[in-house]
Amino acid sequence: MPTASGQMIDKLAADGKVVTTALDKMQDYLAKAGDPPSKDAIEKLAAQFKLFSPRIDKFAKEILLKPPIFADEAAYTLVRKLLTATMAGVAKTAKVVAAEQEAAKKAVTVKVISAAKSECLIKDKKMAQALKMVADGTKGRAGPADKDTKEYNHIHIGGNAKYNLLFQPGKKIVLGTLDFHLDSSCSDAQKKEIKKVAGRSGGTVTLVISGDDISEG
Repeated sequence: MPTASGQMIDKLAADGKVVTTALDKMQDYLAKAGDPPSKDAIEKLAAQFKLFSPRIDKFAKEILLKPPIFADEAAYTLVRKLLTATMAGVAKTAKVVAAEQEAAKKAVTVKVISAAKSECLIKDKKMAQALKMVADGTKGRAGPADKDTKEYNHIHIGGNAKYNLLFQPGKKIVLGTLDFHLDSSCSDAQKKEIKKVAGRSGGTVTLVISGDDISEG
C-alpha cells in the first residue's frame, strides 16, 4: 500500500501550524472588532480547519513512533487537498482583515443625541460624509435664527438644501435631520420642527464612521 513520505508529512504539519497561527490571530481580531464584514469567512475557515486538523496531528505523531507509521497516501492526499484549499481561503481573508484594520485606523467618531440615532445610523454615504464633517469640526451654516429656538448649525447632506443635518456648534454633537430647506421663509409648522430638533438634549450615542459605513460604537 503506497504511503506518504516523512518529508511530505513534515511539510503538511508545518503548513498546518501556519494556518493555526493565522486563524488564532483572526479570531483575536474578531474578539476585539465585534462584527466586522470578515466575521463569517473567519468563522467558516476555523470550523473547516477544525474538521481535519486532528488528522494532521495524527500523521505527525505517528512518524515519530518507533517504528514510524506513515500515513496511507490516499488519506494524506485528501488532507493535503483540504489544507491547501484552507490556506488559500486564509490568505484571501487575511487581505480583507488587513483592509478592515486599515480602515479602522482612519475611522472617526461623533456624538449623536439618542433621539436622533435612527435618523443618522443608516446606510448612506452622503450621511457618512456629513457626520465626518461634524466630527472634523466643520462650522456648517448657522440658523436661521429664531428667538425661541436654541442655537444650532446645519449641513446640507450631500449638498441637498432640503436634507439637513443639525448639530450644536462648538460641541460636535449631532441633533438630528430635517427634510426641508432651512431659511427665514419656513412655515410655522416647519419652525416648530426646527425648534424641536434644535432643542434636543439628554443622552448621546457614539457613531463610528469608517469609509462610507456608519456603525454604533
